[in-house]
Amino acid sequence: MSYSKATTMSDDDLAPKPIRRLLAWFGIALLLIACAAAVAFTMSRPQPDTRLTYPRIHGAGGVLPVGPDALMPSTTAEHRLYIDIDSDEPTRGEINRRLHTAAKLLNLYALAGVPSEKVHLVVLFYGRGVDLALSDAAYQKKFGHPNPNAGLIRQLRQADVDMVVCGQALGHQNFVAANIRPGMTLALSALTTREELQAAGYGEVPKEPD
Repeated sequence: MSYSKATTMSDDDLAPKPIRRLLAWFGIALLLIACAAAVAFTMSRPQPDTRLTYPRIHGAGGVLPVGPDALMPSTTAEHRLYIDIDSDEPTRGEINRRLHTAAKLLNLYALAGVPSEKVHLVVLFYGRGVDLALSDAAYQKKFGHPNPNAGLIRQLRQADVDMVVCGQALGHQNFVAANIRPGMTLALSALTTREELQAAGYGEVPKEPD
């Protein structure tokens, strides 16, 4: 007499077939939902505009070429401008909006063929904006991570952009001159510096719309 070996049945085998089919369809539905969510997330992310060019500052402030009949800035006049930065918020990805504007200005003048020595740009840090002017060590100590704008600031400094830090705002945050980035100038205040710049013929660059 022979005996057949007993087989162990799994929980899935014990489950009624309709339930097993339902579980299978449920798993497929979850997979499809996850795929759709991944695609939607990818499509919702802003895609870089491949038409943008960066003739002077790379990676920020991209500009679009225009037609030959467009009104262009003078290539012989002296262009004197200053940009206020009163916030350290990274409103363009990780880049501060006003630093992005500074890069955009230099790229626009370069695109128009204006010699770099004809463009005089000053960036004035005050209020919470002085955080962006902190040295790498001071920024790391305060926030626990590197300044995401450090690379752009270096590029702007290499392009001879003058950077001035409000001494009042810096002092109110318990920092001193030794805590600001190399190459930046400490001023008595943003208020007095702004008046000096305007008296010297510098025009204020307005904030760009969102």
